[in-house]
Amino acid sequence: MGWLHFPNTREEWRLDIVSLLAVVGESAMSAHSQPLTASILCLLPRILPAPQALLKPSRPSRLPPTHAIIAGVHSGLRVDELNHFAGHISNINLPKFAIRVIRIKHNSSLLVSGPGCRNLLPEKEYPHRVFRTPKGVIHARAFSPLACLTVASSLLSAGLIIWACFLRDGVACVAIALISLTSTVIGLSNFWHPSLISRKQRTLVPPGDLVIRTRQGAFVIIKCREEVARELYTSTEECKYVVGDQVYRGLVGVGTFLLMCGVVLMGNCTWVMQAALGVSYILLNGLYQVAALLPTSWHWDFSRYTWEEIKDESSQQETYTQALWQAIKASGNTEWVRLTNAAPASGAWNTWLEEAQDHINAGCTGNWDPQDALSKLLRLEATEDGIVLGPARDMPVPVSGFGGGRVFSDYGPTSGFGPLQNVPRGFGPNGAVEASEGRTNYL
Repeated sequence: MGWLHFPNTREEWRLDIVSLLAVVGESAMSAHSQPLTASILCLLPRILPAPQALLKPSRPSRLPPTHAIIAGVHSGLRVDELNHFAGHISNINLPKFAIRVIRIKHNSSLLVSGPGCRNLLPEKEYPHRVFRTPKGVIHARAFSPLACLTVASSLLSAGLIIWACFLRDGVACVAIALISLTSTVIGLSNFWHPSLISRKQRTLVPPGDLVIRTRQGAFVIIKCREEVARELYTSTEECKYVVGDQVYRGLVGVGTFLLMCGVVLMGNCTWVMQAALGVSYILLNGLYQVAALLPTSWHWDFSRYTWEEIKDESSQQETYTQALWQAIKASGNTEWVRLTNAAPASGAWNTWLEEAQDHINAGCTGNWDPQDALSKLLRLEATEDGIVLGPARDMPVPVSGFGGGRVFSDYGPTSGFGPLQNVPRGFGPNGAVEASEGRTNYL
């Protein structure tokens, strides 16, 4: 073909480095490591791309959380991270100033009548479990994309061994068997199930409603009971492994040895089997890469819970103040605002929060403009002399026009009003004031 030369016969193609394909694709396998080993299907012998991604010196003690600030509306608790499973249900990837309200409950089909109350079924009696193991209130889905890939790759390995036997390629038979056995050893060493902390005592407690504040200035309000809040949000998810740490280290050593032997033998297979193994690894790598693009919630069975959206992210507000007010209305409380640092610690904002709580208590939430009320308070706080009590100054009396509300004379010198304060530069989603060059801008 002109000056470009290509091999013309099969013997001219060199596949000596096809064994390198067995260790390519570590990034995708690292992303799948925990959901892949949470199912008993991980014990199936099969060829697995980049098995060294699961050969780590230590195992994670929990699933990766997401950074977010969570506060209990009634309990006063604060947590600075969102648990992995709770993130799948809450979905805090919202645009700025968006509001989402979700009601989460235990699945009524899993409730059984008990003496004086209704309790959940024991975890071992949950339906749709793979061989009833591993235990846990949340477990790997039986027909998830990773489960289907696991079964398919196991069948592929069996087919390759049969083909190698048909070709009388003993080296290929041993190589595929060792590589397949490696995945079983690695799967056993990492086999685990999620452990959620459930509430044992049935004493009377306040509702478990929560508010999640994101870095984009969005809010997610969770309506739930304390049992659900503790399982998903306020407690810690843990990984309970089937084997201990010492056994894990021993299995990792065995798996490493088997992997090295299998890779060496793969380089000594016949040309046909090297080509078959190369195509198999390329295909599996591509499929695992595609699986990494799918939502991770597809890998888990959340049948223990049911949830519905009362208000979704389509209710996006124009400003942070409006979004904060909508979140306060949905939660019915302002105490969580301080817990989550959702508002600056200034006199104007403190007064605004008090007014917001007054309107919530009075049930008059429709005729109050939170943006206008805050703007008035910020202008007053930014004046040179602030508020002077008494009739010496010509000051308007009502702050927001809310009948029966506070008047300026209600606030003493400790309310935060006074000369221009040293306001932090650039509140972003946590405030609405930015001080620059001695001037105050209202955002």
